[in-house]
Amino acid sequence: MKPVLVVKNLTKMYGPKKVVNSVTFTIFDGQIFGFVGPNGAGKSTTIRMITGLTPITSGSIRICGYNIERNFTKAISNIGAVVEMPQLYPYLSGLKNLKLFAAFYGKAAIKRIPEIVKLVGMENRIKDKVSTYSLGMKQRLGIAQALLNKPKLLILDEPTNGLDPNGIVEMRNVLRALASKEKIAIIISSHNLAELEHTCDVIGLINNGRIIEHRTMEQINKLIESKQRVQLFCNYPNYAAMLIKKKYGIGSKIIGNSILVPLKEANMASVISYLTYKKVKIYSIKKIQKTLEELYFELLNNSRPSSSIV
Repeated sequence: MKPVLVVKNLTKMYGPKKVVNSVTFTIFDGQIFGFVGPNGAGKSTTIRMITGLTPITSGSIRICGYNIERNFTKAISNIGAVVEMPQLYPYLSGLKNLKLFAAFYGKAAIKRIPEIVKLVGMENRIKDKVSTYSLGMKQRLGIAQALLNKPKLLILDEPTNGLDPNGIVEMRNVLRALASKEKIAIIISSHNLAELEHTCDVIGLINNGRIIEHRTMEQINKLIESKQRVQLFCNYPNYAAMLIKKKYGIGSKIIGNSILVPLKEANMASVISYLTYKKVKIYSIKKIQKTLEELYFELLNNSRPSSSIV
């Protein structure tokens, strides 16, 4: 994979206040990067610096190898962005909207329209007026508009905001296709953590202007698995907890007629077999696994510059 966006020690100050503080990360081609954090954490300011809308105090941004300060035109020409709602003309068809915007980029962009329409799955509605589109269709058209200049980096702010479940799945499929087939690097700034969990390859969490966690979804899923707990409902919970502690050295939490055990799936059969051998009757088993959202709040509650979810 090739690096498309390299952000290094990026800092933004407004007076004496550091709004963005030494932010560093890299996004590669074909990768979807989920950028998350609470309001005021520094997400929007970081994105505004990446898109050239806000000057950098210190640090650097390179897009496809071009430094955004020294080679602004070449760097910014590799970006497509949809921030908040896409700006569209509702009284025109989707096709006429695209042709209007493509005219700014020249003949190559105009010729690319049919390809883009197919990429975002709008073949059947592209000739209809935008005023008849659902919110999801407008979001798709906005993405199509952002793809006209054949960007290497696509930046999306809350692309699933206001969409129904079907629209969210459709948007996810569009983004995954763009990343895998077009090898476009995508930044998604969003509060929809459940959807990011299904869409992104990498998650970056920012708080108080700093990146406090940066992991691939593969790493996060392994972490979630390592934090898995099993709730065993049984006839003698105190006795069962004592047996597990003595045999496996694992502490349990007693909740009513059950015990909550930090137990990996690979060890579950052995523990249950041992308890059954010791005359403990297991009535039911419930697997409890953390979600990305729970990890997110755990991080925020304990965030400090060097914090980690490990």
